This record gives sequence, C-alpha cells and structure tokens, in this order.
Amino acid sequence: MSQLGKTVEPITPKRKPFQMNVFALLFGVVVAAMILTYILPAGEYNRVEVDGRTVVDANSFKWTDSSPVNPFDMMKALHTGMVEAGGIIFFVLIIGGFFGVLSATGTVDVLISTMARKLAKREKLLIPIMMLFFAAGGSLMGMAEEGLAYIPLLIPLALALGFDTITGMAIVLLGAAAGFTTAVMNPFTVGIAQGIAELPLFSGIGLRLILFVVVYLVSVLFVYRYAMKVKRNPELGFYGNYNRDHADKLLQSKVNLTTKHKLILGAFLTTLF
Repeated sequence: MSQLGKTVEPITPKRKPFQMNVFALLFGVVVAAMILTYILPAGEYNRVEVDGRTVVDANSFKWTDSSPVNPFDMMKALHTGMVEAGGIIFFVLIIGGFFGVLSATGTVDVLISTMARKLAKREKLLIPIMMLFFAAGGSLMGMAEEGLAYIPLLIPLALALGFDTITGMAIVLLGAAAGFTTAVMNPFTVGIAQGIAELPLFSGIGLRLILFVVVYLVSVLFVYRYAMKVKRNPELGFYGNYNRDHADKLLQSKVNLTTKHKLILGAFLTTLF
C-alpha cells in the first residue's frame, strides 16, 4: 500500500491467545458424559455397607437397561451434586480463600524473605528449612503451582550462597512436590477423596506423616548433595541468564513480619488444628 510515495505496511491485528474458561471446560465434561449415556452400554454394581460406610461389591457387576440422561436432567444434576457435596465444596472454598488471604496480604512473601535473610549465612540450613516450608505448604494447604511464584526469590539467594539456579528451583519444586505427594492434610486431594469414599476426614494421617518424613528427607538429601557438588566445583552448575557475581536483592530487603502477618499466620495454623 502506497501513501505519498511511502510504502505503508498493512497492520495485521494480533490474534488473542486461546483461553478456556474453567467453568466452560467443566460444563463441557458434563455434556460429554450426558452424550455417552446414549452410546455406552449401562451396568451397575451393588453397594453394601461396611463399618458404617457404603462400598462397592467388586463381584456384583451386571448389565442393565440403558437410561440415557436428557438435557433437563443434566441441568438438575448440577444442583443436586452441589447439594450432596456441599460439605466438601465449602471446606475447599474456605481453605482456598485463606490461602488467597495469605497471598493478598503479602504474608507468604514476607515470611519467605525473612527466612531467606536469616539463613543467608547458614547455607547448610537453607536447603532443609526452606524445603520444609514448601513441603508443609504442599502437604497442609495443597501448595503446588503456587510455588512457581517464589522461584525468582530462591534462585538469586541460591546463587548468592554459591549454588546454582537448579538448586534454587529444586528447593521450591521438590519441596512442594514432597508435601503435595504425601498430603498429610491436603484438602484438595485427601479431603475430597475421603469425603467421596465416606471415610473419616483425614483418617490414616499417621501413615501419611511417616511417608512425609521419608519423602522429605530423601528430597533434601538429593538437593543437598547436588548443591554441595556445585559449591565445591562451580563448573558443574547451571546458571542460565543469571550472573553469579550480582548481589541478591532479596538479602538486602528490610521487610519484616509485622503483627498483622503474625496474626494471619496464627489464624491459619489454628484452622488446621
């Protein structure tokens, strides 16, 4: 296209990235399940009561006449399901809301910054203590992808102490994964699953505590051995775009836990017990 002797390139509008609304996704799954009732053959198991809860008799399967779900019944099922699972839904909303309060007030950020500064000259304690924090978050309140936000804080700290970027990421990711996997009191996995299975809420916690300790110790040992190898021989480390010679801004931060932060943390710990 030419304008006054100059060539003007046509402006191509940028295409917005595709985004899927989570509620639309869930509704699509429900619609797909309704359609499958017209396609798949029907069958059922008998339910028996054992120790006060209803379980499936694995040897009682039998084919039955199909009874497809129509769109009206599908819409009613949404409300019925929310009523029957009201206790679980309310519990998850409360825990998720509390984690939102921790994030919105900056309590988690300040806590991590404070811990990092206090451990800056104690590199041998940094890995087990910081990993214990993230493991506890994963095990008690389902911290998983939320931990990604703290990787940029831990990487500079790890570099300042003579480690590498892998060490900083591993402290967050392996710590949170160790806690989320063992799930001592994870409301999003154990809480929901036990509610569906009609088990006492958080029953079997003793076994999960043992698993938590074992997995946590193995994870700490793995990261610690790697970090010490890098500290002895920096050539073995991976540093990416980070400069190991730059000081860590996190260590220079003067933000401390205030009374408000301590009260919020206390309230959160109180809800767990």
